[in-house]
Amino acid sequence: MSASDPPATFREEAGELLDRLEAVLIRLEATPDAPELIDEAFRSLHTIKGSGSMLGFDELASFTHIVEAAFALVRDGHAKISGSLIELGLQARDHIAAIMASPELDDQTRGDGERILEQLRAAYPALASESRPQASSVSATAGPASVAIGSADAVGSDVATTGASGGETTFRIQFAPKAQLFRIGANPILLLKELRELGETVIIGFTDRLPALDELDPEACYLRWDILLTTEAEENAVRDVFIFVEDGAEIRIDEIDGGNLEDSDIDYKRIGEILVSRGLVTPEEIQLAVNEKRYLGDVLVEKGLLTSDQVNAALQEQQYVRGRRETRQRAAAESQQSIKVDTRKLDSLVNLVGEFVAEHATLAQIAAESGDGKLTSVSERLESLIREVRDVAMDLHMVPVEMLFSTFRRLVRDLSRELGKEVRLQLEGTDTELDKNVIERLRDPMLHIIRNSLDHGLEPPDERVRAGKPREGTLRVAASYSGAHVLIRVSDDGGGINRDAVWRKAVERGLLTGDEEMEPQEIYDLICAPGFSTTDTATNVSGRGVGMDVVRSNIEGLGGSIHIDSEEGHGTIINIRIPLTLAIVEGLLVRVSDQYYLVNLANVLECIDFSTVNRHSSDRQLVEYRGSLVPFFDLDSYFSADDGSDGSAVDKQLIVVSSDGRTVGLLVDEVYDTFQSVIKSLGKMYENVPGVSGAVILGDRRLALMLDVDRLTRNGVRH
Repeated sequence: MSASDPPATFREEAGELLDRLEAVLIRLEATPDAPELIDEAFRSLHTIKGSGSMLGFDELASFTHIVEAAFALVRDGHAKISGSLIELGLQARDHIAAIMASPELDDQTRGDGERILEQLRAAYPALASESRPQASSVSATAGPASVAIGSADAVGSDVATTGASGGETTFRIQFAPKAQLFRIGANPILLLKELRELGETVIIGFTDRLPALDELDPEACYLRWDILLTTEAEENAVRDVFIFVEDGAEIRIDEIDGGNLEDSDIDYKRIGEILVSRGLVTPEEIQLAVNEKRYLGDVLVEKGLLTSDQVNAALQEQQYVRGRRETRQRAAAESQQSIKVDTRKLDSLVNLVGEFVAEHATLAQIAAESGDGKLTSVSERLESLIREVRDVAMDLHMVPVEMLFSTFRRLVRDLSRELGKEVRLQLEGTDTELDKNVIERLRDPMLHIIRNSLDHGLEPPDERVRAGKPREGTLRVAASYSGAHVLIRVSDDGGGINRDAVWRKAVERGLLTGDEEMEPQEIYDLICAPGFSTTDTATNVSGRGVGMDVVRSNIEGLGGSIHIDSEEGHGTIINIRIPLTLAIVEGLLVRVSDQYYLVNLANVLECIDFSTVNRHSSDRQLVEYRGSLVPFFDLDSYFSADDGSDGSAVDKQLIVVSSDGRTVGLLVDEVYDTFQSVIKSLGKMYENVPGVSGAVILGDRRLALMLDVDRLTRNGVRH
């Protein structure tokens, strides 16, 4: 995507707005009396509709216009928020996403859209007259007693966005035609359309001058309008719209909002100040009404000083200007603090930095071998600069896990309803950051785990009550930093896993003989064995264990690990440990025989001369380490399958590493210095080599294999 491709830019930004809309609607379900959420949902729909219409996404604009109008009714107090509106809003969100993905809709997708609109019109009859707006539509948001006159295009129910630039000005136009306006050949609807062409408009129509039917003169004009116009045009251009009707109407044009940020207090004016500026009441009358300590508008209407339409018009002006200022400030903040960059460019940047790191390793080796002090000095300064560039590039590639976690809200909501369960989702540590590429590859495994927890982890409400639990189950997803890794914990307070059932199934499948002594966590980890399941029938949603081998494989493919713990009757915990980034790794370079390896420095606890280590008297594969017995194995034996090696060589080094609470020793021939490099894929032929997760290029252009410490600590000791 590039800035010169408006449709692609629109799809990206609309996708972000749809994600925001989904989150807002789910929050609305829990707090339906939050007007700010209604406003945010409305603004998201409005922006999508306006931008889509300008770029020719007519089907999208047509559909979104009706959905937006439904939320406008709620926002303006003409309807109540309901569970059905939220449900239809979520369905509409999915339909808009489908339209963006494939503008040429098939019959099924088009039918889904029509069904949603039919249900909205049935729930809100006021939408029956809504039709698709033109590319730039006029807004006519009327009060309870006001009406929209003319075609739906001329006075539809919303606004079209022209963009927020610093040169925009918002005018309040009070347009009250005299009764004889029609007799001079003027048409107010044409004037409103002309205003529409100048920018974004909100038009409020009033019928308070309309006489009884038997007194109505069909050739007289009884309507009047208040118009809010945001435009880059000057005031004279606005006045020119009315140049031919100046003698046939009362016209007042006031500038109420400029485009300067220093004049952008989001609170704008109070309702009383707006009414005074409109010339409808005096400051003294406002003060007397305020003294009654009731809602200002109600007091003024009760006293006969104003009509409810006039109060509603002031409220709409307040909301509109606040929205404009908020948008302007947000746009200014974003332009000052951040810019949108194609993620592929960020990927390229990280890859280039990685190549710099690899090339510098060659330069550093040449400098060391040459003995040239100046070259060594240049190499060291270059290394410092490359580290700084690397850190900046990696920071650019990091995004909050909220990007991933936010998708769980909709999933949990929909699946809990489908399964007839009551579930409360708790998200914690959403500001924890991960490499964007890691998050993208983590999405599918996480979704599978969430489905399993909902389907087989949490019990139905009645079953929970019989067990003495609350009807509502809790699913908790938390993220936190753990050194150079991020720990993601998915826990539920459901029925837990039957450990005996897991054991029996493992014996039945030949994974165990039945004589093994295993820790509880090791038994639970059997669930991730290929095809393992304690259930005989998988559900449509999931099956705890079904596909968990794929989940583990995907997570280990990221250089991470997964472990399961559970207590029957109390719940299950799934711990996922993921490296912060996949791009550049700092490791400890070691040699085993004639092969070099890199051990992730985040896993290394200590390097010890093996000749100084005390080995266990009865088990020669155990060593004493800081008061504990730690298993170790010889990497030479492990990779060459040379069972004759007992690790007795006194000139070897023992690297003590830790992963997921397990501490083991790795016996190597020689330990060098730390080394930074880009991890390269081994390709399909070698991708399943146990204990190896990739390769790095050394300064002399030789390859060093990246050790998969997580898998080694899990499988290597048994080897």
